[in-house]
Amino acid sequence: MQVEAVVDVGQEKQGPRWKRRKDARPQELINAALNLFGEFGYSQTRLDDVAAKAGISKGTVYLYFSSKQDLFEAVIRERAAPWIEVIRNRKDDVTQSTEVVLREFLHWGWQQFLESKLYLIARIVLAESNNFPHLAETYLREVMGPVHEQLTALLTRGIERGEVQGEVSRERIKVLLAPMSWLALWRQALQNHSVSPIDEQAYIREAIDMAVRSVIIHNPGTPLRSA
Repeated sequence: MQVEAVVDVGQEKQGPRWKRRKDARPQELINAALNLFGEFGYSQTRLDDVAAKAGISKGTVYLYFSSKQDLFEAVIRERAAPWIEVIRNRKDDVTQSTEVVLREFLHWGWQQFLESKLYLIARIVLAESNNFPHLAETYLREVMGPVHEQLTALLTRGIERGEVQGEVSRERIKVLLAPMSWLALWRQALQNHSVSPIDEQAYIREAIDMAVRSVIIHNPGTPLRSA
């Protein structure tokens, strides 16, 4: 009877529910890692901590990720995946002005930046990339690279249509995106110590207006603010 009981337990572990649990482990580890990286930073987070938060043994982590760096890169890819998919598959309405398309893209990008918790990753990169340069390299490649490409295409389109002033440059794109880095820093490091809280949605509207105003050619006196 005891032998049969041992066999039954082994069979249960190999059943569908155990299989589902095993298949879900990479995502569970990624979710746990994102929370811990966001709370304690990259350098202070150990794989033991991630395993404990995910409810598995440390040894199991290495079945899916070879190192903490590998896990961090997986967190970035997982968080950025929906963002990148939409960017690469989006098709602009050619009848819309560059201003309208740019506003829509920036508004969508801001919401994704916050909802997908990419701001957590941005804050980690800002704080720790001097000691861990691979953090910045991965973030720039996986997150900011596709955004730079899309904004470059939008501004080039606008220049060709006579709607955008100046030239397209990497520096100009970086200036358009700089407010995102500041908001990431605010959310994770500054807001708890400030006596003057900010309205994030108002901040985003102002950032978008500033970006559009800096590139779009418009007639004097024509308002360029979003509704």
